[in-house]
Order: sequence, then C-alpha cells, then structure tokens
Amino acid sequence: MMSIIFRKKTKSYDKKSPINKMHKSLSLLYVLIICLFGLIRISEAGVSDEELKIPSDQSLKLGVYTQAGYTHWEEGREGFRIRQARVILKGYILKNIDYKLQIDAVQSPVLLDAKIGINLSPYAILSFGQFEIPFSIENLISGSELDTINRSNTVKNLCPGRDIGAKGRDIGATVNGEFSCLVYTLGVFNGSGINKVDTNDQLDVVGRLVFTPFHSLSIGFSHYDGRYSPDLGVPVIKKVRTGIDIFFIKDRTSMKGEYIFARDNQTERSGWYIQGGYYFIQKKLEAIVKQDSFDRNLAFGEDQIVVTTLGINCFFSKKTKVQINYEYRRGGLEKDPKNVILAQIQAGF
Repeated sequence: MMSIIFRKKTKSYDKKSPINKMHKSLSLLYVLIICLFGLIRISEAGVSDEELKIPSDQSLKLGVYTQAGYTHWEEGREGFRIRQARVILKGYILKNIDYKLQIDAVQSPVLLDAKIGINLSPYAILSFGQFEIPFSIENLISGSELDTINRSNTVKNLCPGRDIGAKGRDIGATVNGEFSCLVYTLGVFNGSGINKVDTNDQLDVVGRLVFTPFHSLSIGFSHYDGRYSPDLGVPVIKKVRTGIDIFFIKDRTSMKGEYIFARDNQTERSGWYIQGGYYFIQKKLEAIVKQDSFDRNLAFGEDQIVVTTLGINCFFSKKTKVQINYEYRRGGLEKDPKNVILAQIQAGF
C-alpha cells in the first residue's frame, strides 16, 4: 500500500502546475534578493572610494596553459591531439567583488567560466554566472592540476554537468562560507549545461559540505537534485546525485577516494575510485596508482567498467609538467581487456 501511495505522488508531479512554477519563482526571487543585499551592503558600508579600490596588480591576473597528448591503444590505434588550450582572466573589480573568465580554444563552445563573486563575509560569499557545480572533489580540480591524464569514469559519467558533456559547469548562483573546520556551499543552477538557457521550469539544487578535522584530512559530502531535458519539449529526466569523498595528504604521500550514487528516473548507477600518490622527489617526481569502477546500471551485472591506472608525473614548474599513464581497462560491453598508453605535456603559467 505504501508503494502505491508513493507512485501516485511521483506521478502527480506536473512541471506546469502553479505550485511548481511558484517554487521556481521563489527560488529566483531568493537569489536576486541575496544579490541585491550584497550590492547594497557593499555600497552603503560607510567606506570611502579609496578603501574600496584595489592594488593595480590584483585587478587582472592572466593564466595560460595548453596540453598536447599522445595515445596508443592495444589494437594499434594511436595519435596526437591538443587536449586543452585555455586562457584564464581573474581579479578584483572592487575590494569585495571579484571575477573569473575562462575560455578553451579547442572546445566547443569556447566559454567555460564567466563568474562574479561578492564577498559579504567569511561566512557568506555569493557567486553567480557560469562556473563549476560544487559536487565531487575531482570535478572541482582544474584540468591543469589533475594527477592523472584522464578523469575517472565515475566522475565523467555521474558528476552533474560532466554527465551531459558540460565540463562539470552550469549557469546559476551559489553561496558558500567557512565555519571553523566546516566549509559549505549551496547553489541553484539551470541544469542544462554551459552556455544554455533552462529547458524546464525547475531549478536544480546542489549542496556540498567539507569537514576538515585535521590539516591533512578532509571529508566531503555532496548532494544534487534536479531535472534535465536536452531541449524544450523533450521529456524531462529527474536527476539525483549523492557523493562522498575523502582526501588525505601527509609529507610525500597522498590518498584520495570517492563514491557517487546516481538515479536518472528509475535507472540507478554508481561508481567509485581510490587513488594513491607518492613523491620520490618532493614537488618534482610523483608516482600515481588509481583504481576506478563505474557501473552503468545497477539492475544488470555485466556492464561494469574497471580501469586501473599507473602514472608518473614530472614537474618543471607548477603549471609545466610531463605525464605518462598506463591504463588497463576491462569490463562493460567490451569484454576483452584493453591496454592504453597515454603521454601528455603541459606548459603554462
């Protein structure tokens, strides 16, 4: 009887109903009120124009990096490609207002980030525009700082934004802050991906909480609830994502792991990875071992994809490095194991 009641409630959801339209309107109104409050707070804080001004060296910071890679597959396929060619501009407009703009010349669309931040206090920093969805530890790591050449299948297929080919980004607004050893982020997004307007009348909601009991250890929890349709008029998919991650670093050793559970309508999927790293030469030569397991449908038992990665990272500077990875792939629809060798050089500043 309980299951019948639950089904009726689920079925009764109508994206065109006045209640759900009002819910979206209230969400938008809430975000706008926060934005307006932040701007008024800054403009009427009783500070002079001189106090709001920032040093010229902080008004604009330029970052550039490019990645050229080579891949060799077991069956004989191989080739070179430019993986990323990015330009990042960031800085401060006023003392409490910052911005970030990022483009990638080899991606389509080229615009990745267009973000404005308002620092109300250490407990409430408002961001709005297009930027990374606060979900997963690996999703929030820049492509220039990844320990392995490829992101894990778990994150690429289950993380909001990456599961629709949007580089983990969306258009929306967040508020984040820090209380002692806790960092929180709450946000609302279109749910349609980068450079796209919303295709339904519901905003997606996301929350992330990171607990750092020690300087060397952090534990994160993320949850995402939204709806996705690739275009107007296309049936909407209800998306739910829940993830937990852990990161530990001590001297030359690092450990990282994540688990993500996903539900798209009635289809359930999950994935996890665990990674270890060790610097043979501090900040210069690092070895990486990673195990990644992604299950595309928990209702079936033969579509799990497992990737084992062995890697070496050689750093010449913070943004300039050479990476060599060996991947052993197995499972999924292709039963034969696949050996893949990847090499990548990154140069940047």
